Amino acid sequence: MGFFTQGIEFEDIDSVLKIYKKQQRTLAEVLSFFSQEANRNRVSAIYEQIVPLTVKEAISLPNSEQRAVALKNFSIEEIVESLRAVLVDKQTVKKSHIRWDENLKPYKHEFEDTYELYRIEAETLGIQSRWAWQSDFEVYFVKCNCTSTNRQYYLYVPQYIGMQKDAIEAIAWTMRFGNQPLTKQQYLNLMYSET
Repeated sequence: MGFFTQGIEFEDIDSVLKIYKKQQRTLAEVLSFFSQEANRNRVSAIYEQIVPLTVKEAISLPNSEQRAVALKNFSIEEIVESLRAVLVDKQTVKKSHIRWDENLKPYKHEFEDTYELYRIEAETLGIQSRWAWQSDFEVYFVKCNCTSTNRQYYLYVPQYIGMQKDAIEAIAWTMRFGNQPLTKQQYLNLMYSET
């Protein structure tokens, strides 16, 4: 018998309860999710001893849907810290935009845009390279900030890009012109043309 949370089936009740603990749900709230008396009794007996789900447990779940449901309960910062991501490169670029105030008068808005490139060792994720000759497999991602929404994004980049240790080159790779990724210089030209 499976147990469901957020429409996804888990084989054991403990995984579901660990997710609920991470969400800081009360016992009364969790009990309201179970209709069968046997499950309610089991949850009542063990819920207080259940420890919240960890990132390591979440990435170890057997399928991608379960991992997605579990990882939604963590902030990106928690995941990055838990996986011991290492900052490889950080670059800050000064930008200026012309904006308009409420009276439609233009003004110059100056700010800094920061890009950070991180590396996670593959064994931390439980990943092995598919290639026998590649023993030093690593996962890279670039952290950037959308200056119009002020949201932070973490974007995967392939190992060959990450190994260049250039955060702007990495963010450029995530953008395309036709079917080719932008180069660092193309990205910088595009970025400064909007300023």
